[in-house]
Amino acid sequence: MDVIILIENIIKSFIEENKLKLFENKLKVIKNKHLINLKSYIKLSSIIGTIFLLSSIIISFYLFNKNIQIILITSLFAFITPFFILYIIIDVFFESIKRKKEEIISDVLLEASVFCDESSTEQIIKKIGESEFLFISEDFKQAYIEIKNGSSIEEALNRIKDTNNSKVYSRVIDLFLQGYLSGAKISTTLKETAEDLLKSKAIIKERQAVMLVTKYTLLLSAGIIVPSILGSITGLVTGLNFNSIGEIGIGLSTELRKELFNTATTGTNLYIIEYSLLSSFFLAIQEGNKKMFWIYASILTPIAIIIFIITKAL
Repeated sequence: MDVIILIENIIKSFIEENKLKLFENKLKVIKNKHLINLKSYIKLSSIIGTIFLLSSIIISFYLFNKNIQIILITSLFAFITPFFILYIIIDVFFESIKRKKEEIISDVLLEASVFCDESSTEQIIKKIGESEFLFISEDFKQAYIEIKNGSSIEEALNRIKDTNNSKVYSRVIDLFLQGYLSGAKISTTLKETAEDLLKSKAIIKERQAVMLVTKYTLLLSAGIIVPSILGSITGLVTGLNFNSIGEIGIGLSTELRKELFNTATTGTNLYIIEYSLLSSFFLAIQEGNKKMFWIYASILTPIAIIIFIITKAL
C-alpha cells in the first residue's frame, strides 16, 4: 500500500487537482467496480504493471545479453505502460457513454415537457429517474437520492453537470435549473430545445452516412490493401538474384544493390506504420473523437505489419 500512496502523491504533484477531479468523474460515469476512484485506478494499473515489469525483466535478460541499463529502461517502461493504456480505455468508455446520453437527451426533454408544468422540479427529477432512458435515468435517480439525503436540488443537478462534462447535457440541466430558480413554466422551452437537438442529430447522422464509405476505405487500405501490395512487391524483389545481375556488369554492384534494397525495405516498413497512424488520426477526426486515435492506431498498425510480413513471405 505504501507504493500506491507514493505513486498517488507523485501523480498529484504533477497533475492539477481539477484534472484529477475530472478523471474521477469519468470513473463515476463508467461505473466499474474495480475502478471507483484514483486510488483504485493506481492499484489496478500497478498490479498489471508489476506483471509487465517481471515479464520484461525475464525477456530483456535474454535478449540484451544481461545489459543492466537496457533491462532497467525496458522494465520501467513496461511498468508505466498499463497506466497509459488503462487511462485511454477509461477515456474511450467515458466518451462512448457521454455520446449515448447526448443521443437520447432529446427524448428526455420531450417526455419532461409533457408533465413539467404540473410537477415540481423534485418530481420531474424523480419521474425521469424512474423512466427507461438508460444512463440518464441513472443520473437523475442518483440526484433524487441525494436530494432525499439532504442535498439541495441545485447541488444535485449541478453534480450531474460536473460529472458528465457534456455541453449538451449541461445545457439541458441549466434549463431545469432555470425553471426551478425562476418558477417559470418551461415546457415550451424544453420542447423547442428537443426539436433543435433532433435536427442536429439528423444532420450528424446524414453526415456519418456519407462518411461511412471513406471510413471503410481508410480501414481497408491502411490495414490490408497497402501492406499487402507493398509486401508482395518486396517479396518479389527479394526473390531476384542480385549476384547474377552484378556479374553481367549492369548498374550498381551486388553489395550496393543489397544495401539499397535493405534501405528501401526499412523505408517501406516506416511508410506502413506512418500510413496506419495517419489513417487512425483521420478516422478519429471523422468520428469527432480524437481520443479514438489510440484505439485505431493500436489495432491498424500491428495488423498492417503482420499483413506486410505474411505477403512478403509468400
